[in-house]
Amino acid sequence: MKKLLITLSLSCLIIGGMQAQNIIYPAIQGYGGVIEVPFEAIKPDPNESYKFVIEISNRIDDKKEIAGILDYASRMYNLHIYAGVPKENIDLAIVIFSGATPISLSNEEYQKRFEVTNPNAEVLEEMKRNGIRLIVCGQSMMKQGLVPDMIFPGVEMAVSRFTATSDLMKKGYQLFVL
Repeated sequence: MKKLLITLSLSCLIIGGMQAQNIIYPAIQGYGGVIEVPFEAIKPDPNESYKFVIEISNRIDDKKEIAGILDYASRMYNLHIYAGVPKENIDLAIVIFSGATPISLSNEEYQKRFEVTNPNAEVLEEMKRNGIRLIVCGQSMMKQGLVPDMIFPGVEMAVSRFTATSDLMKKGYQLFVL
């Protein structure tokens, strides 16, 4: 009986392990994890160009944690890479405004305001390494008393979220609001 119970337990572990979901990070390492799809599925055409602009405005309540919305945006990029679209065929811009503006703060400014270094710094660097444009709204900066020296290196500053997004849309970017 004991042997049967052990065999049954081991069998359950093996079957459970076979069904475990494997999370991968095809481009942005450590963020935007993708679950491998082991069956044939509809995929984007790898020969086409994909241009997206994601607007991020949600207030980040816990300033000591990474903004989950950046992980979600990273996932969108990683999913296209996983589906076979080459990096050179993806143009992604992220426009940060309103309550999400603190995401774009430099480590020094973030430390002054929230008593921790910017927990988003690593994902912002990963995004930049992958050619993703990061844009902060100048109107939101002004309302929050921010100047260019307070912004994370490499984050672009626009007159406004509206002008940045409308310009990108005019250039063929598809809008996603997260």
